[in-house]
Amino acid sequence: MGAHPDDVEISCGGTLALASAQGLRVGILDLTRGELGTNGTPEQRAREAEAAAKHLGVAGRWNAALPDGGLVASDPRQTSETVAWIRRLRPVVLLTHFHRDRHPDHVAASALLGRASYLAGLRRYEPATEAHRPRAIYHFASRIGFAPSFVVDVSEVWESKRKAILAHASQVSRDTPDALATPLNNPDFLDRIESRARHYGAMIGARYGEPFHSADPIGVRSLSEFLGSPRVAPGSFTG
Repeated sequence: MGAHPDDVEISCGGTLALASAQGLRVGILDLTRGELGTNGTPEQRAREAEAAAKHLGVAGRWNAALPDGGLVASDPRQTSETVAWIRRLRPVVLLTHFHRDRHPDHVAASALLGRASYLAGLRRYEPATEAHRPRAIYHFASRIGFAPSFVVDVSEVWESKRKAILAHASQVSRDTPDALATPLNNPDFLDRIESRARHYGAMIGARYGEPFHSADPIGVRSLSEFLGSPRVAPGSFTG
């Protein structure tokens, strides 16, 4: 779940594509329509979001239509609406923004989804809908990196992630009519995304990786799967 259309593609699109390819049911909820974006209209961005979702192979994509530039974690209406979405979509694992970021909407989205996820599990909160709380919330890196709790090897689906990002042409291309220069449509933008993925991938001995942060300990039951997960070879360069 991201604050704006294109946030999840940029930050964790590879993980979503990999989960879909491995048979997991994956969906995307954009909290806003991105109506304050320098380039593109909400209608354009909605079409681009649908095209991007197809590249990732996700089961569905929705938009909560909360105010772009106005996400507030303590707002009762926004909290109630977000709770309703969580109860409707019923995610087992929720992926969202890390709580430290330059964009205030990313910070607010992290707090809003954390608050709403907890309240969604209380049966007396909004009793008209069935209670549901995600089992885990993992945070992805947007503009600011972090020491990850785990890194997902997305090497085999990197092309799907790249195509999903490029589907947001109004945001990442300067070839569209009346496009104004932004950090996202800088010609080096995709190279920077790839560089970050290579950095985190190197931490686990993979070509490309996407980092995630967990505020809670991650429990392990299957030691064979855990011990068999990607590790860097002794002495290899880790970035």
